[in-house]
Amino acid sequence: MIPVTMTVNRQVVTAEAEPRTLLVDFLRDRLKLTGTHVGCDTSQCGACIVHVDGKSVKSCAMLVAQADGCEVLTDYPYGLAVLA
Repeated sequence: MIPVTMTVNRQVVTAEAEPRTLLVDFLRDRLKLTGTHVGCDTSQCGACIVHVDGKSVKSCAMLVAQADGCEVLTDYPYGLAVLA
């Protein structure tokens, strides 16, 4: 497990995650932000797109460790649904 800290929807989140955890899985499973989807498993469809430091990225192709220290905005822009 590695520690990660990021700002998600304007709230600072600090958690531990496996180094190989995808950002989409962290958002959905750990933070319960289920609006970010895995649609194709090939990073082709764009259902997993979030903004990381102002840039659109496919969260199914980004490790949570790569988002450490970043600002992440999902389709829940005004706060986390549930903090785990």
